[in-house]
Amino acid sequence: MSKARKEIELAVRLGNEAGALGRVLALVAQHGVNILAYCAYSERREGVLLLVTDNPLTAKIALQDAGYDCRANSVVLVGATDQVGGAALLGARLGHAGIDILYSYASSAGGDQFFAVFKTSDDQRALDILAVSQAGVCAA
Repeated sequence: MSKARKEIELAVRLGNEAGALGRVLALVAQHGVNILAYCAYSERREGVLLLVTDNPLTAKIALQDAGYDCRANSVVLVGATDQVGGAALLGARLGHAGIDILYSYASSAGGDQFFAVFKTSDDQRALDILAVSQAGVCAA
């Protein structure tokens, strides 16, 4: 069974220094914030970190106090039982509803749970679709 909710994603500009990702992840952990999912990539020779935590406000304040450029975005976070094709099923449900997925990433800490993050063309509608799917009314 999956559970979808609106969540805050922090987009953090890391600059172009070796070890920046590790420093940012450690900084967040030092403030007692648990990371639910993250994605890191390079954009125009600068690192970017997309970060979903259990306490985005504390994480954002800590990052800004440390001098990082940090922007908050709304995303859909889905916690679900880990199974083969689980994230594909969630994406297919959104696609069948005509909702464009702008980007997505996922994480798993082992066990039988995973988190999938979706930024869509209509996050509120995506939540509604995934809620209907959870109730067993919609099947992909």
